[in-house]
Amino acid sequence: MNDAPPPQNVASPVDPELMRKTQRATRLTMIGQIAGQIISLVVISELYHLVSPAEFGLLGMFMPIMLLIRSFGSLGMDIATVQKKGLTNEEASTLFWYQVITGVILTVVLVGLSPLLAMWFQAERLTMVGIALSGTALLYNSYSQHKSLAEKKLYFGRLTVVRVLSLIVSGVLAIVAAYSGWGIWALVVQQYAELVVLNIGFWAIEPWRPGKCAPMSEMKQLLNFSGYYTLSGLFFAVGQNLDKIVLGAVFGSSVEGQQWIGYYTQAYNQMIRPVYLLTSPVTSAMLPALSQAKGNPESFSALTGSFYRMVGIMLAPCSIGMLIVGDELMPVLGGNDWIQAGDILSIMGLMIVAQSWINISGSLMSAAGRADLLAVGAFGNLVVLSGACGAAYFFAGKNDAELFTIDLAGLVMLGTVIVCGPYLAFCFKSTGVDVAKTFRQLTPALAASILMGAVVYLAGLMDYYLPDALTLVEEIIVGVIIYFAFARNEIRWLWRQLRGLRPDEDIHTVVD
Repeated sequence: MNDAPPPQNVASPVDPELMRKTQRATRLTMIGQIAGQIISLVVISELYHLVSPAEFGLLGMFMPIMLLIRSFGSLGMDIATVQKKGLTNEEASTLFWYQVITGVILTVVLVGLSPLLAMWFQAERLTMVGIALSGTALLYNSYSQHKSLAEKKLYFGRLTVVRVLSLIVSGVLAIVAAYSGWGIWALVVQQYAELVVLNIGFWAIEPWRPGKCAPMSEMKQLLNFSGYYTLSGLFFAVGQNLDKIVLGAVFGSSVEGQQWIGYYTQAYNQMIRPVYLLTSPVTSAMLPALSQAKGNPESFSALTGSFYRMVGIMLAPCSIGMLIVGDELMPVLGGNDWIQAGDILSIMGLMIVAQSWINISGSLMSAAGRADLLAVGAFGNLVVLSGACGAAYFFAGKNDAELFTIDLAGLVMLGTVIVCGPYLAFCFKSTGVDVAKTFRQLTPALAASILMGAVVYLAGLMDYYLPDALTLVEEIIVGVIIYFAFARNEIRWLWRQLRGLRPDEDIHTVVD
């Protein structure tokens, strides 16, 4: 028997059971996300034909404010639920009741703000829309604790079924309402239907029920963590919604302005769609997995690198591809009324992978218990995006809605891409993850995506005689083939991660 010690430069093995659970959770949630995004795409395409861009723009004026206020909703307690080991029933009950009470308060705040926002935006119809949507704050908080407890137990298959069902029910009801001529109210119906189904489903799959609250002395650590996480969530919410708020404030009083707000917000929604498609399953598995691994530095670093690498492999080509085909995608989805939104989507496409890496960094910092530094990083991100909005106003002014909207999209994209690298380095350094090694893992997918983009662009130059839908399909097929050729090693690694490996097969591909 060879009793020689292992080489010092070889990392300790990753916990195989934790890796298997993480891989299974990621697979299940990703399957659900793909199904959900297909359903959402079909629904929104139909709604684009039934509801005018100006109606979407009116909704887009209120939604950023509502999302900003709702960022206070969970007070970070849903994350604290997953992150804390040994959570007692009393602590869980305290977190639940805090969230419900907060939801009631935020609902009242939104009701009171609605007429004030309508006056500020100079859009009278916004009053009733805002009041109608206010109740979503309470519905959102009502299921948050049950969802978090189910994620903590890795019930990802059940969670996925509930999410997909909520999209189907809400989509069908919204389309029926739109066919009946409800306009913007069809979109309100969609919001409520989705949240109601999520509440029913999450309460059904998680048997825990709230009871007696824990003493305040036992909640101090959780509340401190939640406070920092809430602060960081507020900074991120302001940064990611400030552009829509500014756009609404400058141009929301006119029908033309509302149309451009509709173009911008829906282009943003299509850009963010692949981001949520992947980051939702990744963060759902990432937070509990890293929280369990934080006592093992090698496992923690290896899992962190694999999550970021996975996101890069899947979304770097999407980012470059959206730059090329975004102007064709919006007309294909919604017809000629949405042509202008296509140009905005192409510009925003470049920020897909950067935004994804920024989004999942919240789970990394939370799992490491560094919600305080997460707030610092989020504030830096807010400063950059605020500068982008200010620059758009400086360069374009307030007289041309089209010029302002295009400039705003470009500057927000540049700000997000520029801040991504320093922000990731800050997060890796703060959590003890090897910065240089992790960045090296991301390089191959980025390089292959750029090469793919060049080939697809050249191929697209020869397709002006084809209809937009056929050109789009052809470019996607060519892009997939080319990317698989250039990034075959990365694709092979990704396939092994999603398929699930035996521990002895997995260790070198994850750690190295």
